[in-house]
This record gives sequence, C-alpha cells and structure tokens, in this order.
Amino acid sequence: MNIAEARKLYEKYKEQIHRYNNHENEDALLEITEFLLKKTRDPWYSSDIGAFYYGRKQYDLAEKYYRMTYDLGDRSIAVCLGYIWYYGRTGTVDYEKAFHFFSEAAELGNTDGSRKLADMYKNGYFVEKNDAKYREIIEDLFERHKDDQYKFIELPDICTRLAGIRKEEGNTAEAVRLYLMAKDYLPQRLKMTEFFGDINVMEWLINDLYTIIKPDYSDLDLYDLFYVLKEPAAVTFYWKQNKYTVRSVAEEGGIAVEFNQHWYRSVNELFQNAKLGGRPLYVRDNEIYNLEVKYDGTD
Repeated sequence: MNIAEARKLYEKYKEQIHRYNNHENEDALLEITEFLLKKTRDPWYSSDIGAFYYGRKQYDLAEKYYRMTYDLGDRSIAVCLGYIWYYGRTGTVDYEKAFHFFSEAAELGNTDGSRKLADMYKNGYFVEKNDAKYREIIEDLFERHKDDQYKFIELPDICTRLAGIRKEEGNTAEAVRLYLMAKDYLPQRLKMTEFFGDINVMEWLINDLYTIIKPDYSDLDLYDLFYVLKEPAAVTFYWKQNKYTVRSVAEEGGIAVEFNQHWYRSVNELFQNAKLGGRPLYVRDNEIYNLEVKYDGTD
C-alpha cells in the first residue's frame, strides 16, 4: 500500500465512523493511521491515534501519541496532555504539568484549556484558590460562545459552571435556565462523539439541577434517570412501541441497575454500557417516550 491508497482508506473509514456511526473497520483504521504516521510524521495522525486510545481508556498509549504530536510541533494537543495529568489518567495526578499544558492551550485560544484553567483556580490546584479569577474566565467564555452556531460544542460545560456561579449568587432562576440550556445541548454532542466524559458531565448537571428544582414527573426524559434511579425504583418507557423497564435496587450501601437482563453497578455505568437496538441507550433519548416512575421497585 502506498500513501495515496492509505489516505483514501483513511478518509473512507473515518466517514463510516463519523457520518454513519459504523465502527466495523475501526481497527483497520487504526492500522492505516499508524502506517500514515510512520510514512509522513504528520502530527495529525499521531493526534488521531491518541484520541483513539483515549476513547478506549488506554491512557498510557494515549499519552504516548499525544506527546508525540506535541513534539512533532502541534501545540494544539496541549489541552489533551493537560487532561491526562489533571485526572491522573496514567496513574499519577500532576497539577503542575496540567496547569502548564492548560495555560498553553488557553494562550492558543482553546476553550477547553481556558475552562480547565478556571477549574484549577476554583479548586486551588497548583495555584492559589481564586474564585474571582474562576468567575472572570467562565463569564468571558460564556460571552464568547453564547451565540455560537453549534452551541452543543462548547456551551454545555460553560453553562453548568456559570449556573453554579449564579446559584452561589442567589440567582436560582438564572441558574436553572443555564442548567436546562446545558441539558438541551449536551445530548447533541453525546450523539456525535459517544464520549464517556460527556456522560459524566450529564450526571453532574442533573444532580446539580435537581438540588434547585425537582423533576417534572409528567415530562421526564432519559437523562432524568440519573436522579430518579438514585434510590430503588422502576422506570418504564416505550421505544418503537415496545415497553421496557429499567430498575434500581439497593445493594451494599448503594444501588445496582438492571436493564434488558443486564446488571450495572450504577446509573452512570448503565449509560456507559447499555444498548438499545444495537446502539448506546443514550443515543435513543429522542425516540424514547412515556417514561413512568414507581418508587416501590416493581413494574
């Protein structure tokens, strides 16, 4: 295979995944991308391989290829290296390295870098805790992105943080508005990326929102399961005119969740792994209807 042939296959398999959500040739794509990286030393391909391994939670390999991308001259990958060290993905949390990479990403105009830098000021990670700096960065990011054409890309993470700020200020009405805005936009991003981190964001969002208001049980959506299944309950819903039940039961100080004869250790794990019609359950959120809750744990 020559470079031109490999690039054609690369584009073909990428389209299958991103346009048609067909992952059948994912391993073949990885092999082709590694071939192209070896032949061209183009940091685009090392970045792509790093993202592949990050998505599979093979963080040592993700860090290797992200670092390769950085060393090949693509500084935009700094934000990904920041995430590796901020969350200790390879086994060691290093806030100094995270701060360095997030700062570099922010200087390049990367929104994720700025947002995570704000989090470090809020939490006092490596730097002195500075709530004013945190608020300044988040307010600026909201102004920068509030009129984006594709609001689902950046706004969910910004809105959840700004909602927390408004909540602390006592402006609960605005906090609720921002949380609901994020709740509307985030599913669009989930469907495009199928990224596990966005499921975590949704869980935090739901838990924060429902400390201010209670869910409308006459108009529940799929993501409200993060709230209603925190205690033993059974939720029925319909998909393609078929009835399904997901239930939570008390177990060892927490809950376990059962759906389609599979058990999960948490609601988060349910969203991470459950399938419906061969696709992730959360992808079906707009197709699911008539959600009903019973808190006695029965059908």
